[in-house]
Amino acid sequence: MNEPDRHIADALTADARLSFRKIAGQVEKSTDTVINHYNQMVERGEIRGTTVVVDACKIGYEGVAAFQIDAATSRGADPNAILDALINMPNVIVATKTVGEHDLLALAVIHDLPHYAQMGKEIAEIPGVKSISSNVWPAMEEICPKYFII
Repeated sequence: MNEPDRHIADALTADARLSFRKIAGQVEKSTDTVINHYNQMVERGEIRGTTVVVDACKIGYEGVAAFQIDAATSRGADPNAILDALINMPNVIVATKTVGEHDLLALAVIHDLPHYAQMGKEIAEIPGVKSISSNVWPAMEEICPKYFII
């Protein structure tokens, strides 16, 4: 990755809403050049997309929950099917396979404690889920996409 590519990636990681024109001014290149670099990075798979960070409190959520999920190892359990189910659940903002103590992780925004309990119940009912553990914290704590870049 060359220097302009690195700057574009860093700029969009910090603020996914940043315009190509603004980035062009920062790297002293034309807007078209920045767009071309961005498109090439997408084609090469270096950028898979951009996202924004929302203030969960301002849109009606009181907290964020982290669900650590263990998949069953028998009866043909498929972690990919569990992951697909998590990705398609309303309020799940991040879902991924993990390496370590648990098989999958899902982060979700929650309205209140009953909503948190209901989400835990829905996750536990996904076919192939063996067990879950979870944590919750107030929505005023920032979750930023740059913390999840791998």
